[in-house]
Amino acid sequence: MQPSKLLPSLFHSLDTDRWLNILHVGAALPETVDFFSRFKCRIHFVDLFSELVVRELQQVSSFKELHRQFEQLVTLPDDTRLDICLFWDFLCYLDDPALRAFNEVIRPYLYYRTRAYGFGVHHLAIRLENKQYGIVEEDSLSVRLRQTKQLVTHPHSQVEMHEMFSCFDFERGLLLPDGKLELLLKARDDIGDS
Repeated sequence: MQPSKLLPSLFHSLDTDRWLNILHVGAALPETVDFFSRFKCRIHFVDLFSELVVRELQQVSSFKELHRQFEQLVTLPDDTRLDICLFWDFLCYLDDPALRAFNEVIRPYLYYRTRAYGFGVHHLAIRLENKQYGIVEEDSLSVRLRQTKQLVTHPHSQVEMHEMFSCFDFERGLLLPDGKLELLLKARDDIGDS
């Protein structure tokens, strides 16, 4: 288990009296499903960490094709407005064009209250470990080694991330002992109105 200082604030701002929509990038882990069973919510598990998925994305040469691939992978009902996005360290596995394409594909599902959680790097020399994350409690994550081969990483500085992943602003960041950044993101105020 790994403690989290930023994850609790993701949940404290939620209106738990209404149904929540959650995007979880990664496999459905039992502890995460159990944690969210206490909320009225729909969790959209999209395992974009699949080696096959990432390999296919890396072979695509045009932005238009990357966009099309992500549209096929992120299949949410058109009227979905996400309250929470759990990206974990997925954004660090996307090169620049893929990050821009992913940004454009999820943008229609965001609104001004959407918040996101994940990890970045403090500086580009940080080596990401091949880990899989889940939620045990509001302030505790489960962390286990992935059983699949480590994918090629493409870490981004905060400046690059802000430019390429432009549907979100950085709300808070916390430097972890291993050099990663724990990140809390908020959809930009000009995204959506409901």
